Amino acid sequence: MKHLYKRLIAPLLVSLALGGTANAADPSYDRYKSWLIACDNGLTCEAKGFENGVISRPDMHFHRAAGPNALTEVAIGVPFPVGLNDFRADGVSLHFGSAWQLSRDENLTTISTSNPQAVMELLSALRNAAQLEVGADKAVIPLDGMVAALLHMDDRQGRLGNVTALIKRGAAPASSVAAAPALPIVARRKIDIALSDVEKQRLILQARNSGKAVFKAEECEGTASGEDLMEEAYPLDADHALVFIPCIMGAYQGSSLAFIVPRNGNGAPIPFQPKLPLGGDGTELKILTEPGFDMNTGSLQMAGRGRAVGDCGLTAEWVWDGARFQLAAVSYQGTCGGSQLGDWPILFRTR
Repeated sequence: MKHLYKRLIAPLLVSLALGGTANAADPSYDRYKSWLIACDNGLTCEAKGFENGVISRPDMHFHRAAGPNALTEVAIGVPFPVGLNDFRADGVSLHFGSAWQLSRDENLTTISTSNPQAVMELLSALRNAAQLEVGADKAVIPLDGMVAALLHMDDRQGRLGNVTALIKRGAAPASSVAAAPALPIVARRKIDIALSDVEKQRLILQARNSGKAVFKAEECEGTASGEDLMEEAYPLDADHALVFIPCIMGAYQGSSLAFIVPRNGNGAPIPFQPKLPLGGDGTELKILTEPGFDMNTGSLQMAGRGRAVGDCGLTAEWVWDGARFQLAAVSYQGTCGGSQLGDWPILFRTR
């Protein structure tokens, strides 16, 4: 499992965590001490703070869409029962009024609001504090990095010096904030084609034989196949098929090489090693963790956890358009922790 983490998940976490300059509609992911800030290709942003590396602890989210009229939603997730009076900033009790809602779902308590005045009152109480203490056991949400993360959110959405800013407010009117960028359109469609067992085996053999150099370059293991990671072939259309060849199998997840294989035998299988458009030249995925293909939507999906409990990692989806796979969705969290498993910020989405 350490091999899989070092070969796939860890380099990706490092690459995305560095952040960098982004164009108007480029996804971005940045860290400021105990806080992360992710903005997707529609400039919807989420800032999130929690104790790094600690399993099942409280977290706080600031979520806001782009555009002049977008409200900020604040949510505090707590993986145990608490009430509205169980929160303190550096030991000073916070008072959540009627603008806040409390909900419980199994083991998760959430308090939230999108009331602008309530959001600004909370920020005023927290911006100079070191930590938010939750419950009788004083579980902690660190606040170092919160202001920087929210300032970055304001900057990405064009709110600096604007009346809609969270941190650096000014006199510029809300109407001067740009509308959200248009999202790309991806058409999912059912694939009504079946492969015979004979054709499946032929396509898998083609991919395996032509992909030996890739298999070696990615340091794949010859014993990676198992009950949860198998050689698979799926039809894409009359001329193409998708083939998975197992590469690495760990304790709780595995990875495969993916190939687009011509069904008529003319031409060589092409490795599917996509780039995720996350700033700069992109982050290339050589192998796909826990890949799968949905015939009902024509979508290739993968999900890689940074550690077994699933409180950090990456998911991505691509849709076959008849000629190539188009990116449809990406969710990512590089820092492990928080109140919910798999609750990773969205970095890319489509219509």
